Amino acid sequence: MSAGDVQLKLFEIELPGRQTLTNALYTNGRHQCRVNLLIVKEVEDENGNWRSTPLTPTEVESATITGYGVPAQPLPSGWYCDRQKNKYDAGLRRSGVEGEEGSEPPGTIIPVPGITPIEEIARYMRVNSDIPIEVQRFMGRIVVGGKVYTTNGTFGTVSFNSYVHIEPTRPYRLSAADLTVYHDTDAFDGKIDTRDVDVDVYYWTPPNGLRFVENFGLDRPAPVNHEGMHFQTSFIWDTGNRGVRRKGGVIWGKDTLGLLLRMSDVQRPPGDNPYIEFNRRPTIMRALRYTGQVDTPNSELKSAWRLWDNYGCEHVFYVDWASNRNLLELRS
Repeated sequence: MSAGDVQLKLFEIELPGRQTLTNALYTNGRHQCRVNLLIVKEVEDENGNWRSTPLTPTEVESATITGYGVPAQPLPSGWYCDRQKNKYDAGLRRSGVEGEEGSEPPGTIIPVPGITPIEEIARYMRVNSDIPIEVQRFMGRIVVGGKVYTTNGTFGTVSFNSYVHIEPTRPYRLSAADLTVYHDTDAFDGKIDTRDVDVDVYYWTPPNGLRFVENFGLDRPAPVNHEGMHFQTSFIWDTGNRGVRRKGGVIWGKDTLGLLLRMSDVQRPPGDNPYIEFNRRPTIMRALRYTGQVDTPNSELKSAWRLWDNYGCEHVFYVDWASNRNLLELRS
């Protein structure tokens, strides 16, 4: 060795809470599981002493998680390692526990006597939906001082031997019966250009600890003349009253809570363009029944409505009707 030489004094891989096994990863391609890499880098000084030295940005960037094995071992097919945390919640959903959400133990560095400071690098594992449910073993890999290190191997006089196991979990899927519905019959009831228009808005809230974060609307909306830009129709039907039709469908593209909804967002009318109340519940899962003049043939596609929740799990519903299409019913 000579002055300026670099080595790792410590290189370990662990899960938050110093665990080595977790199943807190849903196989939906979006949910993430945090994995920590603990590292102490040393550089030899002119007196032959090893001094702890921070990793360079390039070295931090090189840190990753791989399959357990040789240094060049790839990840298993369908697995991914992200450098950044995405918007989905970590941990598993805890069902049936009031006021309690799924969680993942916090990352905690426990100092090793005589080895300080320890640098922690967080990486995040994801996995596709089509992989088998089986335990996988992973190790860490990093390039420091131009040399590849892993948490499984001997490097000079130092040996590392740590790994983590991840057994993924199949996603849950909510049914219509799992949701709480609120029906606002007074969202709008009045005249537009002398014509009567009546609008009801429906809100669906998922069980405690869950919230919808992505609303993809209907797979195949029914075609409607002069459809609003923020509405997709599931069904439309003639009431038999001089061109008055009822249509039911979903509000989409206005998923930031607190935004305003105008009549033209639902059905582009002549004349006035009043507001429709659609912020009575803190959920982006909102549907609407519209009654008014619409020049469009009858259609009942009742296409799938897809939403993702805060764990990245997808849920599929269908907007149906009751009471001669005056009411909406959600089906799964």
